[in-house]
Amino acid sequence: MKTVKFTKIPSIVKNLHLAYEEKISNTTIPEEGGVVAVVALDHEKKNNVFEHLSGRLGKLYANDIIPAVLGQRKALKEYSGKIPDQIDAGDELYFLCESGLVGEIQGFNENWGQPMKVKVIGSVIKNNKQLNIKDFSLKLNGSLKRSAPIISIVGTNMDCGKTTMICKIAEHFISNGHKIAGAKLTGVAFMQDPLKMIDAGINPVFDFVDAGLPSTCGDSDLAINAAISVISKVNESNPHIIIAEFGDGIVGEYNVSKILSNNWFKKQIKVLIVSANDLTGAWGAKQIIEKLGLKIDLITGPVTNNQTGVDFIEKNMNIAAECNLHKIPKTLSIVQNIIS
Repeated sequence: MKTVKFTKIPSIVKNLHLAYEEKISNTTIPEEGGVVAVVALDHEKKNNVFEHLSGRLGKLYANDIIPAVLGQRKALKEYSGKIPDQIDAGDELYFLCESGLVGEIQGFNENWGQPMKVKVIGSVIKNNKQLNIKDFSLKLNGSLKRSAPIISIVGTNMDCGKTTMICKIAEHFISNGHKIAGAKLTGVAFMQDPLKMIDAGINPVFDFVDAGLPSTCGDSDLAINAAISVISKVNESNPHIIIAEFGDGIVGEYNVSKILSNNWFKKQIKVLIVSANDLTGAWGAKQIIEKLGLKIDLITGPVTNNQTGVDFIEKNMNIAAECNLHKIPKTLSIVQNIIS
């Protein structure tokens, strides 16, 4: 066992309270959430964006030493990767997400940039045991039978306006004296969306990383349990409503549909908003959501940025539609109806 000095600490280990000097072991257990010390390799012509512990976005440079977390990612627009079956000191992995997620590369979108390699130094040790973010997950006060009303915001893919809508809803109701809590239930560890919620006045805000998962594209039962844990935690603040964002799309590897179809969740969701990029996505979302036994209350996103999209959805799909770039009276009216 030896010590390592970190030059930077990423956001994915936000709950571990790591020092800049920690003990490491040459033996690494290849498990989801396991913490490893890595050194960054060549950053030239690589995507080296780095999310600091504070959430500030910076850069990861060659020879930076950081604590990273083993995990999976299945992003269509960015990178996909998995945890190798075996990891030894000196092995090379890839930086799968700005937050500090690392693993073996499985695929990447060339438009996003070449992924950056890192070399494993060893596993980070506390009390003679490899650290894992699941060991520092939410501590709950008993089981939750009933939640504050949940507004679920889901999308047809990444970056389709979900967080924009969340912030607009929160801004209105917080200014009118309501307490709004927030949850990020699916996706990959990345603080930018939760930070935007906090900026909008939502408090508290928790995500699946707080429940011990580096991403939700692994085991569906773990993803469902993490989502319920997050909702249980934010309920401790006694909010009037909870706004729950589901990262990525309804269809995909992040277990969005699995969580939505969970019987406990179905009972707690009082408003379901879909953000879509186009009419095909909106139409498909309707079919999928209905098969899950839920209904869409409103469609927003780029598909509604032109009145033509709004008119088509309301006429042909019989669902309210509204652009989220300006005032959102339809959305606010729907949400108001569930606030006691």
